[in-house]
Amino acid sequence: MNNILSFLEGPLDGDAWENLCIACYRTRYADVHFTEIPAMYQGDAGIEGFTTTGIVIQCYCPEKEYSDDDLYEHYREKMSKDIKKLQEPRYHTRLEDLGVPLIHEWHFVIPYYKDSRIIQHAEAKRQEIMASKTSTPNDYTHIADDFRIIIKCAEDYRVELTRLIRHTLTDVKLNFSILHTATPDWENCASEKVNNIKRKVKAIMGDINENNREDYNDVVNMYIESYMNGLEIMRILRSSYTEIYEDIIALEQRYKRQVEMQTKMNTDSSINSKLINDILNDFQNKLQEEFSYLNIASIMELKLDIISGWLADCSMQFR
Repeated sequence: MNNILSFLEGPLDGDAWENLCIACYRTRYADVHFTEIPAMYQGDAGIEGFTTTGIVIQCYCPEKEYSDDDLYEHYREKMSKDIKKLQEPRYHTRLEDLGVPLIHEWHFVIPYYKDSRIIQHAEAKRQEIMASKTSTPNDYTHIADDFRIIIKCAEDYRVELTRLIRHTLTDVKLNFSILHTATPDWENCASEKVNNIKRKVKAIMGDINENNREDYNDVVNMYIESYMNGLEIMRILRSSYTEIYEDIIALEQRYKRQVEMQTKMNTDSSINSKLINDILNDFQNKLQEEFSYLNIASIMELKLDIISGWLADCSMQFR
């Protein structure tokens, strides 16, 4: 899957997930003054934050990878436990003291879900609360007549999460290297591109004989795979992570011109190997400098993918 969670480095724990959720809600609901409720003093009243328009949120992140059934049971138990707090007088009083307005929406914010039963459970709990509100209206003056329980997941906040990570407002980093999982089929790569890579790798390595034929083939394979993988990564970024895509393209275009001039001006084929190694190292440094929100695996992946593209499309010339 290519949702935002698949690009986050490492597993999320409860605290990290809550911090990300709070940051996302601050960003999306800034114009209606999203307010976080810290749990340090007298608890968080059963919610992590609220807006002036009557949205309240409760975040939850599973402790580990569960089977689909177990994940549903954990979500169900957590939702039931927290939504029940809306029905308890002591929590109602605490919400009033905090200035929480009439509640129209209760958001259950989770990383992901795989089972529609959690949606059914949310509706069952909503109906339960509305039935109680009808029978004892004075106990539910904090619940609106159009009250809803809404399940939100990471993908709903893709834009906010990407911007937070991109501007290093969180310690979470993005990992694009996970997309490089299969060996691309050469038949899907234009023969012109393949021939360009072969010709330039040969120019870099010098004479190809029986002693280095295997190394030559390995290097050619690596660059062709990286070229094709780079096309797929950039396609995903262009369609779903536009700001990151534009950042990468801007750096790639600036550096591409420099590389083109460096390689065209070199007339000494004996230093081709040193030249490309210098380019690889310098470009990696540029990527690390400008993309601190990417993990090192992503930096290495982008470096190879982009330089493979330069080899394939003749931006890099080696004689």
